[in-house]
Amino acid sequence: MDYARGVREGLSRRGVLALPLLAACNRFRRANEVVFGEVAARTGERALWGEDLHRGIELAIAQHNARGGLNGRPVRLAVADDESHEERAGNLATRLIDRESAIVIFGELSSAATEKAALAAQRRGAVFVSPAAAGRDVTRVGDMVFRTALLDGEHASALARFARQSLQRRRAAIVYRRSSLLNVGMADAFALAFRAGGGEVVLRDSYDGDADLVRLVGRVRASGADAVYAPADATDAGRMAVAMRQGRVGAQILGSDGWSSNEVRRFAQEAAVGVVFTDAFTYASPRAEVETFVTAFRERHRAQPGTFAALGYDAARWVLQTAQRVRQLDAHALREALLGSRLDDAVANAFSVDPRRSLTRAACVLRYTRDGVELAGAMNP
Repeated sequence: MDYARGVREGLSRRGVLALPLLAACNRFRRANEVVFGEVAARTGERALWGEDLHRGIELAIAQHNARGGLNGRPVRLAVADDESHEERAGNLATRLIDRESAIVIFGELSSAATEKAALAAQRRGAVFVSPAAAGRDVTRVGDMVFRTALLDGEHASALARFARQSLQRRRAAIVYRRSSLLNVGMADAFALAFRAGGGEVVLRDSYDGDADLVRLVGRVRASGADAVYAPADATDAGRMAVAMRQGRVGAQILGSDGWSSNEVRRFAQEAAVGVVFTDAFTYASPRAEVETFVTAFRERHRAQPGTFAALGYDAARWVLQTAQRVRQLDAHALREALLGSRLDDAVANAFSVDPRRSLTRAACVLRYTRDGVELAGAMNP
């Protein structure tokens, strides 16, 4: 047997012997790690926001691992991309639990996708956390399900309370696009909270296009309202601001988080000045936690974090900090620890979850200025 052949056969024998050792090492590594799962919209129509959310979750886990993980055990984030197809979310959550042994699943942006994933986690006995879905209360799915983001209706309620208590507005007009069920729901929530605070809703009207806005502006002006609540997406918000200013409406304009967009500033830069609206997160916050988060996100991802990144970051840190206190960590022990817990240094406002899994968190109330956006305050729903 020549030298070359001997080397080849020797390497082959060592390779065969190394396979069981490698497999054992992999089993040990997986047994030693803690797996968090995420059903994410990283591609498809929600990819821009889905990637932002994912990066926030990933940053929180990376920082925790750099500090030693969960009581010495590394945390691995297993991600399943539903490609922005809501019907895939449930199967992907099941796969993360069954194949990856994830003890907690973080949800998607879409409420429909989040509910499907939450139902799968509930059936498999894993904790589910919704960090961003705001359309429906996913906690109704089951007792393993939590949420850390305010619902759209809660944002509307918080703004109504701010209008009454801080701005001292007494008479509100509510206007919205009639084809949007989201806007209708937010209008309902605002009206309920505004009346509960002693205010009067003097006008509620809807529009369908630019031609309707002229008629609508006239009705708002004639109503005597001192505040106008206009839940809208970015495109409608800009048009609404311009129409109100051109129509000489002197009432305080109030908006939903759809107003929190550069598109509004580009379309209605002067008209938007003074508009008050809510969002979950703002760079305008003077808190050190916000600056630290923004700096860390930029360094890791070479990008500016959005609102979803902040929400994902807070949700993951809440779970990690709670899990750190659990000695025998499994899904049910984690669930029990999350009940009644809080995150005081959250970047998108502190929050707590009571023993019934109800969320308490303030919305950021923002105001457009000529230079950008300022923080006007914070208000609970």
